Amino acid sequence: MMYSMLYNATPMEKIMARSTDITSFTDHRRYLRDHLRQVQETGRPLFVTTNGETNAVVMSPQAYDALADKAELAESLAMLDRSKEDIRTGRTQPAKSALKRIADELGLQLNR
Repeated sequence: MMYSMLYNATPMEKIMARSTDITSFTDHRRYLRDHLRQVQETGRPLFVTTNGETNAVVMSPQAYDALADKAELAESLAMLDRSKEDIRTGRTQPAKSALKRIADELGLQLNR
């Protein structure tokens, strides 16, 4: 449920969450338990500011894990896009010859 609350919100809801979930460093220190409960219950991050600038973002472990999973997926998709472009433009070679070239560059002897 926390995942759907955080990631299935409309773009406007995500913007609204960011503008309402802000606290100062002083208040965060004073109300730490309340803030931790808030991020657990809402699934939204809490932005901690000093002199009006965000210094930290507090989020639940579930929200962090979901964000990390999305980042990993994005990196994998970007790598696949680069690989497809390499294939499309002919920047590939058979694995056997690539391994031989790498071994030669490193001064290694392959067993096969």
